[in-house]
Amino acid sequence: MAKQAKTTKVKDNCSAIRPADYSPQPGNKATLSLADFTDENIFAELRRRGYNGELRQLKIISV
Repeated sequence: MAKQAKTTKVKDNCSAIRPADYSPQPGNKATLSLADFTDENIFAELRRRGYNGELRQLKIISV
C-alpha cells in the first residue's frame, strides 16, 4: 500500500475585501492634460507603446 504525502494548507491572512473603516491615503492627485507635455514627450511615449505610424507636428500661431 502506497503512503500518501501529507499536504499542508497555508491560509492567507490578507483579505480581498477592504475593512469597513478603510480610508485611502490622503494627498493631492495630479490632473494632467496634453498641454502639460512637450510634443517630443508625447511622440516618445507613443513610440514606447508600440505606435509605428506617421507622426506629424503642426504648430498654429494666432495673432
